[in-house]
Parts: sequence; C-alpha cells; structure tokens
Amino acid sequence: MKKALKLLLPVLAALLVLAAGIGLYSYGPMLAMHPAETGQIPLADGQVLAIRSGRGAMYLTDTGDGVLVIDAGTNAGKTEAALGKLGIDPADVKWVLLTHSDHDHVAGLPLFPNAEIYMGEAELCLLDGTVNRNASGGNKLPDGIDLSAIKLLGDGEELLLGGARVKCIAAPGHTPGSMAYLVNGSWLFAGDAFRYRKGEFTVHPFTMDEALALQTIEKLPIHNRSADVITVLTSHYGYIPSWL
Repeated sequence: MKKALKLLLPVLAALLVLAAGIGLYSYGPMLAMHPAETGQIPLADGQVLAIRSGRGAMYLTDTGDGVLVIDAGTNAGKTEAALGKLGIDPADVKWVLLTHSDHDHVAGLPLFPNAEIYMGEAELCLLDGTVNRNASGGNKLPDGIDLSAIKLLGDGEELLLGGARVKCIAAPGHTPGSMAYLVNGSWLFAGDAFRYRKGEFTVHPFTMDEALALQTIEKLPIHNRSADVITVLTSHYGYIPSWL
C-alpha cells in the first residue's frame, strides 16, 4: 500500500499542477478585463449605452429609426434585465452588428427577433464546421438563430442603418472574420481585436492568429486619434476616449 501511495502521489501532484495551469490559462486573462459598466458612455457627440454581463460588454445606440446593437452579450437573461432597466424594448432593436461569433458576443441574439444580424463574411467558417475555434470544436449560434439569414459583410463595406453611418473594417486575428465598426466617423466598436492596458494595444487573449492580430492593431484607427475624434469601445477593456 505504501509503495502504491508513493507512486500515486507524484501522479496526483502532476495532475494538480496541470489543472492549475489550465485554470490559469483559461481564467487568468479574464482577471485583467475591465469592461464598461451598464449605463451611458459619456461621449461628447452622441449617446452610446453599454450593457455589462460578466467580463464583457455590448453596446447600443438609438439611430432615430430604431436601435442599433453591437454584439449581443454573454447572458441572455442578464441582458434582458439590463435592457428593462435602461428602458429599451428589445423589439425596437432593428440591427445587430456582431464583431465575431464567440459565445460571449452572441448569447443574447434571441432577444431581438425583429433585428437584422450582420457579421464578417470570413467568420462563417467557425459556424459551418469548416474551422475549429479551439480543441472542442467550432462556434455555435443560440438555438433559433438561422445562420443562413445572417447578412455577411466584407472589408470596407458601408451601411446606412437608420441615421447611423457604419464603416465595416475587417479585423482578423482573434477570429478569422472579426470585424470592427466605425459608426458616424466617431465611435470605433473594436470587439476583441486587441487587449488594451496602460495605454498599450497588444494581442487579445485566446487569439487564433497572433500575426494577423498584430497587423489588425496596426491597421485600425486607434493611434493618434485626436485628429479623427474617434472613441474606441472594446468588449472587455472599456472605452478609450479620443484624447488618450
């Protein structure tokens, strides 16, 4: 018995170290995430609302002809409750722009039955079984969301959604079809295109292609923004005013 225990203890120790390593890899980066809190984002030239659920945030703006939503949150129940507190009827949401298809960005899609859903064309491969997101497989949309009904977007495409002018900017790296959206020339909704910390833009955790992500960081209008009056709004690191 003692001999068996001596053999077993190193194995158990190794398993504990492995479990701790997996936990640190999976949850460690989340501890550094500080998303925008639920409520109004103080912007000088308009109104954007944030809804936080867990370690992420989605955004909304009233276009004057319906509500535009960027991403759909991590938890449908919490998102629905937050919409009620903000006085927003989900039926008034006409458009949802997905920055990418990870679960924490699509979970609340069923809340918006009247909305047109948009997504980067290159993201389709994660949802149709062509490419795996990670070791457990590809991404999946919530039940009831028809993949074929999603409107696919290309780099540089421009949309007029109610009173909102949207420029679509391909931002691959985190996922193949990640997309950033420049709305009204002032608000850049960047999704998970990068990690922002202490004034530096670096590769976001859980990124599939780091080399592409670095190219995206250089490409996006996130540097020297004072001339462009662009406020950057991220999913996990809050918002970055144009004067920073």
